[in-house]
Amino acid sequence: MERRRRGDRPHRRRGLRGVRDRRLPLRGDPRRQPLDPRGGAGGPRPRDPGPHRVDVSVELRVPIDADADAWTELFDDPVVMRYVGTGEVRDRGWYRGFVRRQQELAGSTGLCLCTVLVDGEVAGFAGIQPWAHPWGPTGELEIGWRLGRRFWGRGTATAAARLVLGRARELRVRHVVALIHAENAASLAVAGKVGLGEEAVLRAPHGAPVLQYGATLAG
Repeated sequence: MERRRRGDRPHRRRGLRGVRDRRLPLRGDPRRQPLDPRGGAGGPRPRDPGPHRVDVSVELRVPIDADADAWTELFDDPVVMRYVGTGEVRDRGWYRGFVRRQQELAGSTGLCLCTVLVDGEVAGFAGIQPWAHPWGPTGELEIGWRLGRRFWGRGTATAAARLVLGRARELRVRHVVALIHAENAASLAVAGKVGLGEEAVLRAPHGAPVLQYGATLAG
């Protein structure tokens, strides 16, 4: 992995209680319990994203078992998966395991990759999970989103990411990162709209150039 630091540049669903973790809120009411002072990292504070138009009703919820089938169909598309890892299209069994992992994460931390609903229909997922790879921003919380192609272009990803960040602030998450393929212009635009700023340039193990965006949510 290559890493180069750049110079400084001039909600709807209640979550569950957090666990004791250097990156996540402590047990109890998130409005009263501060994060472990060791957690989080420095970075730009979100700038005012300005007005944003959303043409649909967007909601988030903890994934249910049936979402594995919906995600399998939505993401059985090389165009959708082009900038995700190596671009591999996953099967139904993989998404069933993915749903279980997110359900467990939600139950223990109050955070997960949530199902995105557009006018009541499953459109993809968006949320926060610990960065779990041996390369990149070890110890950070990653915000991410992915939608089926027919849900692109309506402001859905931006709206979902804003809901995710709102939940993170409720839980007093200090810092989040987004790892985005350098050629994924759409996701880079979403990151900018919700107030994330570029922090580092990385290279994934398979050779893809990756930009690390991030924001400090709480001081």
